[in-house]
Amino acid sequence: MELLVKRVSGNGLPMKSGHLATETILAAANNVNQKLRDAVNGDLGVNLDLYEIIDLRMLSGMIGEMFTSEVTTIEERVIKNPNIDGYPDLCDVSHKDQSEKIKQFSIDKFLDYEHGGFEVKNTFGVKKSKKHLAARESRINAIQKRLVWKAHHRETNHLIALQSDYVKKIPQIVACFYSDQLCKDDWTEKQQPKSGSTMTSFSQTTKSAYDKLKSGIIFCAKEGNYEDFIRN
Repeated sequence: MELLVKRVSGNGLPMKSGHLATETILAAANNVNQKLRDAVNGDLGVNLDLYEIIDLRMLSGMIGEMFTSEVTTIEERVIKNPNIDGYPDLCDVSHKDQSEKIKQFSIDKFLDYEHGGFEVKNTFGVKKSKKHLAARESRINAIQKRLVWKAHHRETNHLIALQSDYVKKIPQIVACFYSDQLCKDDWTEKQQPKSGSTMTSFSQTTKSAYDKLKSGIIFCAKEGNYEDFIRN
């Protein structure tokens, strides 16, 4: 599946020093997609259909984590946040000597990393009510027109927002958006999970957030009707 770069102006996403290049984001997504395909083809030595086992919520989070790791492999000026509860997911270490200074940081320093970076979230979209989907069927024609991403707090900003879907029954990243203009009002009030749920409390993006993210589209897939979905 070929991904189409849409955001061609500027140098990429601003960092303390320089930019996170659009090409880096595109390459990371392509690498993730290839690995997701390889896992089904057996090229990773895994004789197991993982996508029949992992539920959609866990799969969505896994894709976000894979993307984050791929970005850090390509771009040494960002690192994956070492704190599982830390913010943001990609820590900016581009400013002078920061990559050395952080070696002295305690893990708590990464709960709210003071030099910023980028948060990464992924979504498969919310299925419309009364729409039936077969297992691992493409979701693009059965999801609500407004994509929604979830976060643990309403201060989330500098968001790299991924959209995934099943392509030929394999999960793939199909679009990517970015905004550094998100504010507290772009997130819903924090919602508590239902009794017995393993989920933690969360907020989710509102229409205003989606409008901001759509205006910062980085890429979408050429195949399928993803461009039409985003345009409408």
